[in-house]
Amino acid sequence: MDINTSLQTMQSFFATYGAALGIIAIIPMVIYGILTAKLAAKKGYKGYFFTGFFFNIIGLIYVVGLPLAQQAYGKVRQRQ
Repeated sequence: MDINTSLQTMQSFFATYGAALGIIAIIPMVIYGILTAKLAAKKGYKGYFFTGFFFNIIGLIYVVGLPLAQQAYGKVRQRQ
């Protein structure tokens, strides 16, 4: 099997299944983005969807380590 045959096989594979592979790759990115944004909102921050979207588990760990925002800290203290 020479290199041209291998390249043609890869090209036909990606031409056939490229869109499905792209969708499968984006699904976890969106899930991490939503989780990161929801956790950041609970801590009193806005945004952070793209932190989870682009950095996945590392972005989620980053948001877990964020301290409570001042306005959220005041709300937590009022409940106690």
